[in-house]
Formats: sequence, C-alpha cells, structure tokens
Amino acid sequence: MVESSRTITVAAGQIEARLMTEADATLDAIERTIDAAARRKADLLVLPECAYPAYLLGSAASYRQGSHLPSDGFLERLVHRAARHRMHIVCGFVEDTGQVLHNSAILLDDRGAIVGVVRKRFLWNADREWYAAGEEIRACETALGRIGIVICAETRVPEILATLAHDGAELIAMPTCWINGSREVGVYENPQVTFLIEARAREFGVPFVCADKSGIEMPGVGYVGQSRIVGADGALLAEAPPTGEALISASLTPQACERAAMSHTLRDRLLAAEEPRRLGGEPKRKLTVAAFPADAIERWTPSHETAALQSLAERGVALAVAPGCSSPAPGSLDVVSGPGAGGVTCLGSLRVAFVTGRDVRSFAASRVAALDGAEALIVLDAPDDLPLLRTRALENRVFVLAAGAAKAVAIGPGGEILARADADGEAAVAQIDPSAAWDKCVAPRTDIFAERRVGLYRF
Repeated sequence: MVESSRTITVAAGQIEARLMTEADATLDAIERTIDAAARRKADLLVLPECAYPAYLLGSAASYRQGSHLPSDGFLERLVHRAARHRMHIVCGFVEDTGQVLHNSAILLDDRGAIVGVVRKRFLWNADREWYAAGEEIRACETALGRIGIVICAETRVPEILATLAHDGAELIAMPTCWINGSREVGVYENPQVTFLIEARAREFGVPFVCADKSGIEMPGVGYVGQSRIVGADGALLAEAPPTGEALISASLTPQACERAAMSHTLRDRLLAAEEPRRLGGEPKRKLTVAAFPADAIERWTPSHETAALQSLAERGVALAVAPGCSSPAPGSLDVVSGPGAGGVTCLGSLRVAFVTGRDVRSFAASRVAALDGAEALIVLDAPDDLPLLRTRALENRVFVLAAGAAKAVAIGPGGEILARADADGEAAVAQIDPSAAWDKCVAPRTDIFAERRVGLYRF
C-alpha cells in the first residue's frame, strides 16, 4: 500500500460522446487521451463510463452485431498502452461475458496487468435495457494505494461508498456519463457536478477522480462534461469544460476513506432485508414551511419573536423550524424549537424525523429515517455545509428543513434549494408537496429503495 505521505499525479480524460457505429473515432480519442496523460507523467488516468464503444447500445443484439472491437480486443489495446506508458488506467467499457453484457470498468496497473474489473451495481434507466448488474463491491490494491471504483449513478448510493470505505479505499476513480438534465441550449445541469461529488469527498474523506463524456450521444441524451478531480476535503482541484475533449490533472495524496459513523442499531437496520415503508394513497395538500437561523432568533426580543411567529401564521405557514424559540405558537402553526422524539413522527400532516447536526454528517441516520417513511428531515443544529444537506435530500428523495447558526434552508427531494435565509431576521419560506417524497424514482425504472442491494453492503 502507498505511504500516506506520497503524492501522485492523477488525470481524468474527457472524450466526446459518439454512436456505437463511430467506434473507430472513439478508439482514436481514447488512445490519444492516454498518450497525452503519459506526457503529463500521470500515475493514474481515469476514462469515462462505457468509453468504448458507447453507452447507449440499443440492445445486446445490436452490440454483438456491431463492427467495433469485442471487449477482449479493446482490453488488449488498453493493456498495451498501460504497459508502454507505465501508467495505471481505469476505463469504462462494455463487457461481454458471452451470456450477458455489463457496464464495467477495468483497472490496469502500470505493467498492464488487470487488477480488477468492476461491474456497475446500481443500474440507471436505460442501463437495464442491455446491462446486467454487478454483484461485488470491493477496493483494489495497487502500488498507488487501494482504489475504489464507482460508476456514474452509484455515487447516489451511500451504501456503496460506505462499503468501499470499509474495504480501505484511499481514492475513488469514477468513470461516468453525467446526463444533462437541462433542456435549455448551452445550460448543463447534473447534481453530481453541482454538489454531490464535493459532498461525498468530504463525507468519506477521500479524493475523487471523475471522467465524463461531453456532447450528445443520441437525440435527447446529452452529457454535461465537467470532468473533475476533487480533494478529500471536497475542494475542486481541476475541472474540464462542459463541451469538447479535455485532459485534466492534479496532484493528490491517497488517503483511507473515513468509515461511516453509525450506531449498531442504525447499521443493523441498513443491512437488514426489511422492506422500506412505502407511502401512498390520496396526495396530501401542499404545505408552507419556514426555517430561521438560530442567530437571528437569539437576537430577538420576546415581542419580536411573537410578532414573527404571528406573521408566519397569517401567511399560512404550517410548520416553522425556529431553534431556541420560546414563544407559544399561534393558531395552527407548528413551531419546532428543540430536538424532537426519536424515529418518525407527525407534525400536522407531515411525517418528519429529527436528525442532529452531528448525525447528518453521515448518511446512516437520514437513510434509516427515509426507510421508515419520513417525508422530511429536520436539522436544528445544521452544519454550514449546503452540498451535504442537499445530498441528504437527494439520496433519500425527502425534504430537508435545516437551521444552522447563521443560515437556514429548505431543500426539495431532488436536492434543489427551495428557500434559504441568512441571519438577518428573515425566514426561509417554501411551499412543499409532501407527496413528492413518496416517489423514490430518480429516473424512469430507477427506484432508489427497490435497487438497494443489502447483501452486497459491508460497513
């Protein structure tokens, strides 16, 4: 294993998306990128998800009938390049076992030896049309340290990263195809770029090397580019543009992931085969909610406090998160001023769970609350880490109402910021639809709870 003080040069190669029928041009781009990384003396190069021959295959039959290299032939080319340049390579590719196809990534060492092949375990929408899911989560030992590999949407699954942390991963290599969620020309949106990778790096204390594609692969399916290298503290060390080919590099020191902090009770619940609580029935009425920063309330006089709550009630606010507030709640307004009971409880018609600022730094308490049917998480002493709070909402498809010392925020199930406030006396006020937290699909046929693979997790 690499000494903890050793710094290495890592690189991410961003290539343009092409159709499977353009495999020759794709192969040229891959080999050109490998050669460029060698000129930068990279110790490790990461290339995108399904870099060869393409991500969108149409069907297994169309893949097998294509004129591209078979998976073994492509890997032979990679092995040669890795050995020639004395460079570790992680590259996504379509793996054909003869029975099924996998969305896989290979890890080669600097002699061209195969260290490991990782098969994507959390399949995203079109993945399941032609790929079979992988059945193993482990880190791979190399001369650079233990490398964990996650493929694209798998960073949305905290249990996968927690398992890699448990297995001693010191660096996360991420081949990806980040799909552009925007339909506006020139706008590139994906939560992994906006906040998720930063939050994961900080949560697990491990650097990430992420290689994406850019451009449009098929009508309606485009990628955001913006390949990135992120330090263990979440700092952005290098970033590619949203369009075009690019090679980015940075120096970093591999370091062991921080194992997820959790009690035995939380661990047992997360590893149990027990089904999550599913909510349904008649859609609920929309609610208006609010959250105040603690510092704002601390400066209030009793009369100011009473007036502020009365104003919220008059505006139709049903629930206010107001840490330290001592005034009685007027009318039908529910005021949360201190920690609530454990587990999931109802405040009016909203199913909530209280998560401490300390516990929200790890995924476990929030995940268990969501599995138990919480529609919203309330964090009264929230850390000043908006990407982390957005991640808790996104990974569980729940609302988050968080009040920190100087800031308060309401976040939607997609990680979107609904409202925010600073310590100027104003509240973050938002209208929410609790029923939106019932839907755990992050994409068509991609239910985050149905896709949990508890038999693969270890932490």
